[in-house]
Amino acid sequence: RRASCFRKLANHRGLALASLAQLTLQAAWLPMSGRRSGTASHCSTSEDASASSFREAIKVVPYGVLGSSSSGSVAAAPDQDTAFVDPAGLHHIQGNGPAGAGGAAGVIYRWLGIAQDQSFPAPVTSAIQASLQAKFHAYGEKGAKKCIHVVGPDFRSRNYERSEAVAELSEAYRNLLSEFCKTGLEKLRLLPVSGGIFSGAFKKELPALTAEALEAAFLQLTREEQMQIRRARVEMCIFMDSEMADFSAAFAA
Repeated sequence: RRASCFRKLANHRGLALASLAQLTLQAAWLPMSGRRSGTASHCSTSEDASASSFREAIKVVPYGVLGSSSSGSVAAAPDQDTAFVDPAGLHHIQGNGPAGAGGAAGVIYRWLGIAQDQSFPAPVTSAIQASLQAKFHAYGEKGAKKCIHVVGPDFRSRNYERSEAVAELSEAYRNLLSEFCKTGLEKLRLLPVSGGIFSGAFKKELPALTAEALEAAFLQLTREEQMQIRRARVEMCIFMDSEMADFSAAFAA
C-alpha cells in the first residue's frame, strides 16, 4: 500500500519515484543526524562540567603533604587513612634509591623512615620504570604511612609546547589517581607534580597547568574510579605560602 501511495504521489506531482524515495530518505536522515550531533554535544558538555566540578571540589590547603609549610607546622601529618603523593625522581627509583634525595622527596623519605635505604621496595621499582608512572606503597609499622610515588615530567629536559606539558602532566596525575583508587582510602593529599626546579619554563604557569592537567586526568579515569574520587576528600597541598593565592585562583576558575 505504501509503494502504491508513492506511485500515485509521483504521478500526481510529476516526480520520479526514485527522486521521491531519495527525498524521503534524506528527510528521515536529517533529524537523526541532528539528534546524534546533539547527543554528542550534550555528552561533551556534561563531561566538561564534571571535570570542572571535580577541580573546584579539590581543596587547596596552605601546607605540604606532611602538614608543614614554608612558615612552619600547620596541620597534622597524614594519618593511616590518608594517602599522600611523593614527587619521585626516576633516577632515584631506578638508581640509588631514597638515599641522597633532596627537596620535597628527601623530606618525605625521612618521614617514611627510608632516607638511608639504597633502593626502593621491589613493587615500586617494578611498577615505575619510566616517567609519568606511579605506584602506591604502605610504609612504617603496620603499613600506616600510605605513599603514592609518581614520576612527573621534567620540563627542563626539552622544549615543551604547552599542550604537550598538559598532556604529560595529566597522564602522571591519572596514574596516581588510579593508584589511589586501588587503596580504598577516602583521603588524598596531592601536591603540584613537576613543581620547583622541574617546572622549567612553566614555573609561572604551573598553577593553571596543574588545574588543567587534573581535569584532563579525571576524564581519563573509568566511571567507577571517578565516583570513588568524588567520594574522597582531595587536597592540593601547597608548601610555599607565596604560591597559595595563585593555586587557589587556578582551582577556583
